[in-house]
Amino acid sequence: MSRRTDMHGFTLIELMITLVLLGIFAAIAVPSFNALIRGNQVQSKAEELVTFLQFARGQAALNRQPYEVQIKSNAPWEIRKSGSNEAERVLEHNPEHAEILSSALSDNKLIYRPNGTATAAKFTICREADPTTGYLLEVQPSGGLVLYPRGQKDGAALDSCTP
Repeated sequence: MSRRTDMHGFTLIELMITLVLLGIFAAIAVPSFNALIRGNQVQSKAEELVTFLQFARGQAALNRQPYEVQIKSNAPWEIRKSGSNEAERVLEHNPEHAEILSSALSDNKLIYRPNGTATAAKFTICREADPTTGYLLEVQPSGGLVLYPRGQKDGAALDSCTP
């Protein structure tokens, strides 16, 4: 059987080598991609918590009333006017994506006052208790928020997921 010189395409061997190389590259890329997704979930939750707390501070200043952030370990967090049972905003959190831990707060409440000041507190947002990929969020007495870079606190490495 004669072979035509004007034929185009892959031989079976070339196709098999290409598929093997593609499989090797995929095996290398998938674990890195999973780590990227997990890191993004933690970062997203940290930024969502910042927005949630900024909303509470804004409501306290806007309505000239104290607002409480109800911090619950196994339930959604809520923002309420002090003394009210009606939640104005709710923060759902999934511990499988990111776990949020808070420093000791009186009655598990963070209070924003009408002048924008707040109860000082610290929160860590981690996944699988790994501080190298976690975030530290600090609520200052002035009401300001400081979200430190991934795995950092006050210019040093974040050494624990406990605030």
